[in-house]
Amino acid sequence: MSDVHVRVRAGGEHYALPVTGVREVAKLGHLTPVPGAPPAVLGVWNLRGDVMAVIDLAALLGLQSAGAQDRIVVVEDGERRGGLAVESLVDVGAVPSSVDPVESEHLLGAVLIDRTPVGILDLGVVLGAPSLERR
Repeated sequence: MSDVHVRVRAGGEHYALPVTGVREVAKLGHLTPVPGAPPAVLGVWNLRGDVMAVIDLAALLGLQSAGAQDRIVVVEDGERRGGLAVESLVDVGAVPSSVDPVESEHLLGAVLIDRTPVGILDLGVVLGAPSLERR
């Protein structure tokens, strides 16, 4: 696994996604609502003919949005692909290799970067989260 990650802000907190699972970062545009979708699913988005669900990362993590969501981070894990709506892109760079354990099903752990706590997201869990299933 690469130590290079894409850092984003969601719910006012910082999170890192492994760069190997990030396909692109785009400006949040028009989303088509999906009736009956779970609350964390904002809608679907057409990216050059590839229609994918867009997930509110803050809501998925149980956080209140701290600002307007401005970006979509297109991620994939194996056959699963989706968009994560985030408040902003912080940077792209290396994260420390020593990861502290955390009690969250969505995180692999956490690190401190410039005295800021950063959660390392588990893309497999995020894209397959039970809270994304239809109710």
